[in-house]
Amino acid sequence: MALTRQQVREALIRVLASVEGYNPSDIEAAIEARGGDGNYDLDSKVAESVIAGLEVVLGVRLPGPSELKRSQYTSIDSLIRLVLPVLSAV
Repeated sequence: MALTRQQVREALIRVLASVEGYNPSDIEAAIEARGGDGNYDLDSKVAESVIAGLEVVLGVRLPGPSELKRSQYTSIDSLIRLVLPVLSAV
């Protein structure tokens, strides 16, 4: 399944918004206010929920936080970098 970085980001934002109980536009505004994808920090519980949601939306198995270094799931940018290689292998 070949998705662009932007498509993965959009899916991630939708899932994150659902997990946190906000609209995607609210998440986008918060990301912008923090200075971009690399600066929007996620705690491990939120990241775990987002990863699980992305598995459903994208139809792939992704490693969970227990299988990763913390730096691999702590921001929007790091999650995108986690997902893209998995999708390119499918």
